[in-house]
This record gives sequence, C-alpha cells and structure tokens, in this order.
Amino acid sequence: MVVPGRRVERMDRRSPVLSAETVEFQQHFGISAFSLRHYLADSDLFSLAALEDAAAFWIAHDRPDRFVVSGGQGKTNAKFSEMADRTRIASAIGGLTHSHSYVKISNINAVSSDYQKLLQQALLDVEDLLGQKVLSNVTWAQMTVFISSPNIVTPYHIDHEANFLCQIAGEKDVWLFDPNDRELLPDPEIEKFYLGDLNGAQYREQLGDRGKRFQLAPGVAVHHPPLAPHWVRNGSSVSISVSINFCMTELDRKAHIYQVNSIMRRLGLRPRPPGQSVMSDTLKAGGMRLLCASEPRSYRDVVFSGLDRLRAPYRLASRVLRKPRSNQMGPSSGTRPTKGV
Repeated sequence: MVVPGRRVERMDRRSPVLSAETVEFQQHFGISAFSLRHYLADSDLFSLAALEDAAAFWIAHDRPDRFVVSGGQGKTNAKFSEMADRTRIASAIGGLTHSHSYVKISNINAVSSDYQKLLQQALLDVEDLLGQKVLSNVTWAQMTVFISSPNIVTPYHIDHEANFLCQIAGEKDVWLFDPNDRELLPDPEIEKFYLGDLNGAQYREQLGDRGKRFQLAPGVAVHHPPLAPHWVRNGSSVSISVSINFCMTELDRKAHIYQVNSIMRRLGLRPRPPGQSVMSDTLKAGGMRLLCASEPRSYRDVVFSGLDRLRAPYRLASRVLRKPRSNQMGPSSGTRPTKGV
C-alpha cells in the first residue's frame, strides 16, 4: 500500500474506475465541470456495512478528523459551522434514513489496500484519458466518502483539489460554478479559504443562475475543477458518494501565492492575483514552499504546513500573553505558600 501523502506510484493494470469521452475529458479537465461514468457503484467496499467498518477503524485509531457526523440542514447559503457535531458512532451510518445527518469518512484509502488500489487505478485512468504523464505531479491523493440523509443540502463552498464525485447509491443534484468568475468568486474570498476558512466563499443569490446543474445517479460522476464553487442537494433516499480528489504541484503553488497575498492584504498592500506577474508569483510561491513540510503526510501538510509554521511564533506569543498574571508572578510577597492536602 502506498503511504498517503507520498507521490503516487504505478501499479499493475486493473479494471478501470473512470470512463469518459477522451476529447471532452482533455478539453475540460481542470477547467470546467463535466459528467462521466464510473464503475464503483456495485463494489461491496461501499456497502453500508463496509462503511461502518471503515468508520469504526478511524474511531479505534482516534482520528476525529477522518470520521465526522454532523446535523443536516437545507439552506444553500448555510455555513459548515452551522452543521452541529453529532456523536461519532459507526452505527450512525445505518440510521441516516431518519436522522437528518451528514457523514464524512475521509482518506478511506488508508483503511485498507483494497480502497487504495481503487484510488490508484482512478489516477491511472485520469492519466490515460489525458494522454499525458501527470502522476509525477500529484502531491496528495485520497478517497473520501459522503453519506447523507434524504433531502439535506451540502452548503456552497470551494475545494482546493481536482475532484471526481462518483455516485454510489441514491441520487443528488450538484450545482457547479465557474472557478474563474471573479464576480462570483473574488480573490479575497479565495485568500480567506487558503487561510483555513471553510466558509471563505460566499453564496450570491443573484448569481445563482450561473451554476450548472448535474444530476447524479449510481454510475454517474461529475468532475469538479479546483476551486469551482458548488453546492449539493440530496434526493429522497440515503445518498452514498465517493470523492476521488488529488492535489497537484501547480495547484499547491497557486494556493501558496494566495496565502502570501492574504498576508500582504492584511498589511494594507494590494497584491497581484496569481498569473499576473511571473516574478511576483515565483517569489511568493518559493518563499512559502521553503516553509512547507518536505514529506507531507496529509492534505493539511501539502496546503497549509508553510502557513502553520509562519503562524507558530505568533500563536506562541499569544499563549504566553494570555497566561494569568498570578501564574507568571508566583505567590505575592508576604503570603506564605499553603501546603498541599
């Protein structure tokens, strides 16, 4: 099994995971959304029983970030912070018909080699469909499963990675927007996202008709370009979806430029967006890259480790300054310390 976070390695050819019309794939990959087919819907690996086992695996390994149970909601412009946390028990998956909940199992490919092989094959399929070598530029790849109750909405948001959302069971509608529309998605909102604010992208009701609706059913997938704003509405039954998502060198570079721009903007400067100056982009990305983890072992390492290291001294100073005065000065003069009892 390939360690998550290491560059993707080649493996023996297996049955394909993704299938698409080659010309359309090459024209739109990474740029705009499009539908395609996948072959995961009949796999026992994505049955409710298997997914309960995967959830139990992350519970046993004390990884609350990799198995999340939240309360569902129905508003497009809601925030992820409004989706209240619920008890993390594997059996929550079996009760989704009536619980109005949302379940996310991240990095399921690290649970077993069977999931990892599917992820690897999907990445090989992407390379074959593009007709060019791209795997050497993949810096992080993972498979995430979303299981949700009928009729709930996943709020409007953006993601860093390139993504193929594959429907396994149930139906859902996905609205995807142009990631290059700066009226819809201004640079400051992207910068907020790359500072770690999941609610950075703001839904604009008056621009809602700019989204394209994709209807997903078992066997159907949709490609999400990086940073493409989107929101999702579930159908009338429990939905199971698998996200095949991955970071690439150029995406990470752009993320680091946005992070530097956000810092500059907070200093009162007016930074150039990525792509307007080769020299400026090189300096920003290179400086942040020096701070990043050299051997990333998580998505956060890939995208945020440089920013985390930059913030570390300020966080330490803040903790020191917040210490109670009595702790810093010790017992006051004239007062004899009390012996413990």
